[in-house]
Amino acid sequence: MTAPVTVTFLGGLGEVGRNCTCIEVDGRLLLIDFGVMFPDVTMPGVDVILPDTEWLKTRAKDIEALIITHGHEDHVGGVPHFLRQFEAPIYGSALSMGIAHHKVKEARLAHRTELRVVGDGQRIQIGPFDVEFLPITHSVPQSMCIVVHTPQGVLVHTGDFKLDHTPVDQRLTDLGRLGALGADPGIRLLMADSTNADSPGHSDSETSIGQTFRRLFPDFRGRRLITACFASHLHRVQQIADVAIDEGRTIFPLGRSMVNNVRIAKDLGLLDIPDRHLRDISDVNDFKPGQVCVICTGSQGETMAALALMDRGEHNEITLGPEDVVMLSSHPIPGNEIPVYRIIDGLTRKGCEVIHDGHEHVHTSGHAKRDELRLLQTITKPEWFIPIEGEYRMMARHAELAIDVGLDEDRAIIAVDGDQVVIRDEGVKIEGRIPAPYHYLHGLLDDVNGEMLLARRALGEDGYVLITLTINKGRKIVAGPKLVSQGWIDEKANPDLVRDLEALVAKVVKKALAEGVAVEKLERLVRRATGKFVGDRTRRRPPINAVVLTAG
Repeated sequence: MTAPVTVTFLGGLGEVGRNCTCIEVDGRLLLIDFGVMFPDVTMPGVDVILPDTEWLKTRAKDIEALIITHGHEDHVGGVPHFLRQFEAPIYGSALSMGIAHHKVKEARLAHRTELRVVGDGQRIQIGPFDVEFLPITHSVPQSMCIVVHTPQGVLVHTGDFKLDHTPVDQRLTDLGRLGALGADPGIRLLMADSTNADSPGHSDSETSIGQTFRRLFPDFRGRRLITACFASHLHRVQQIADVAIDEGRTIFPLGRSMVNNVRIAKDLGLLDIPDRHLRDISDVNDFKPGQVCVICTGSQGETMAALALMDRGEHNEITLGPEDVVMLSSHPIPGNEIPVYRIIDGLTRKGCEVIHDGHEHVHTSGHAKRDELRLLQTITKPEWFIPIEGEYRMMARHAELAIDVGLDEDRAIIAVDGDQVVIRDEGVKIEGRIPAPYHYLHGLLDDVNGEMLLARRALGEDGYVLITLTINKGRKIVAGPKLVSQGWIDEKANPDLVRDLEALVAKVVKKALAEGVAVEKLERLVRRATGKFVGDRTRRRPPINAVVLTAG
């Protein structure tokens, strides 16, 4: 009997982001990706969300390595947080390792890892793991499909992908090798990106966006052009730069991640922008508007990104106005629609001409749609299939597609974060489960939990109420009651509410003191009385606190 292989999902199954998959062979662990997820409006104050590592900490000595499939934040963004807890080598393409190196160096964690660059088609031994790195197309260069040869057969993890037949860098997905693996020895388990499993058809090639730029840019001659896209979408950056330079413009990268990624990609030879056409944003006002093309971050409405700063008039170098053209070469990530359209509205109010994918073909997805997913299933012919990287509805649709293509219904497994899938001689099934909650990071601490988020939401929705008073040794009120509130009511507009609440609390406290109630029990009485008053008079439910002091 062959030893079993276990796959544990630590993130990315049930949400878009914080991708992390762990494969276990002979008691050793191989991690694929350690990414972040960005918070939504229900998570006030949270910076990013990470895969939970409590289970990994119990297996820290068993970690063989971490593989990064590509350079997007939801796959590589958590590397510094990983290295603060674990020491392990990290493998990936030159670009992925370049992006990881910047993060690791900035976090001063280089001593805890060794970054090892692998090439397309390379096959190496990592402990007990026999791993192949296959080229696969996506919206960031040098994305890789990970093939792991195990005692239980071949496991394929696609990472994020699309099947772009005319990519900007002419680097094609190695469908030939995937097909050969599917034929001999066969693919035991396929794990594939589900992000666009709901979308019919075939995703447009990235080169089609360059054609749109060639059509549109001449219309903006004489006007300053600001383009916004993901800093990691270097094929998009290349196409913007190519057309802008042909139009006589100089390129100005703007935003910390954009500047860093342009530098990294140029150093690796992945981005071809001659130095004479590239300038620092501090020089932008030395050029006429028609000579400028700014390529910036902030296409998702991020509050502190370059585009948002310009929208609010807070950027030191650029003030936008009616002569400017702003192009958002992106599509809102689910949940980001409101901040994105708020920025579009703000820019329009400033008089800017705003171009976005709602009316021009300035963005295409980096994720495979249904026709591409169907083709992958047909080529690989997996024995078993687990959809990954997507919300539950996306994964369910992907599983349905695999069954439609011909996979037996019981061989399409929908797993979620925390599930442990065991591959045995007799088959593949979910046999265990570990806790895999969201791991919230806010500032330098990671102590945020669900209870804290509930409290923050309550503060954000209804404000905060504090009642203070002081009692002397003679059990008399000598100061207060005094109301202190934030966000509950406009105290100047509602002086009667403030007066009535303070009078009520004084009455309750005097009665309690007269009845001999212990001072230490007064705070609870004050909270209850205040809560009833606030609910009855305002129908609001702010967090309420009471502080009763004693004076000598």
